[in-house]
Amino acid sequence: MKALIEWCGLLAIAAVMAGCAGTKFVRPSDGDLELGKTTEQQVMAKLGKPFQQATGLTNGKSTRTLGYAYASFGAQSKNAGVTPVNALTLVFHEDRLVSRTYMSNLKEDATDFDGSRAAAIQVGKTTQAQIRTMFGPAPGEAIYPAIKQPNGKALIYTYQEMRGFTPSTRVLTVVLDPQGTVADVDYQNQGTWK
Repeated sequence: MKALIEWCGLLAIAAVMAGCAGTKFVRPSDGDLELGKTTEQQVMAKLGKPFQQATGLTNGKSTRTLGYAYASFGAQSKNAGVTPVNALTLVFHEDRLVSRTYMSNLKEDATDFDGSRAAAIQVGKTTQAQIRTMFGPAPGEAIYPAIKQPNGKALIYTYQEMRGFTPSTRVLTVVLDPQGTVADVDYQNQGTWK
């Protein structure tokens, strides 16, 4: 799962390094990207050709990843001095969506979150409803084989700021068991935040 999320961050970096580049896209609603149902063909019909594509193995299963990213120096970012960018990473297994990760630092739909609250999450105790109260709706989700737990679901929060070519990234991945209780949590905070 960590590799897939890192791919989303790299996608955003690639768009920035290419200048005003990438695939300009409108963030689809969660209903348009249903895990276990939405196909690659449906995504391409709605969003067009992705900025990047890759195939590989995730938890021993063949997957295909589509990446949409766009850096626009004319847009307004949430924080001053940050390169405005948004990215969407979609992972498919057997032509069904198993992971969607959206990241944006644009003022109108930033996915920023308070990472200091991650320490309060308790495995076996914290519920999905409590996660939503703490962090808001998750801009990303994943199911098996994008995560190891065959019956679980992951909530993914990710935010990145680029100042010049220096990224700072926060990623919170909360895996829920079938009852909606936290089974695992991973919080990564990398870079120099300003």
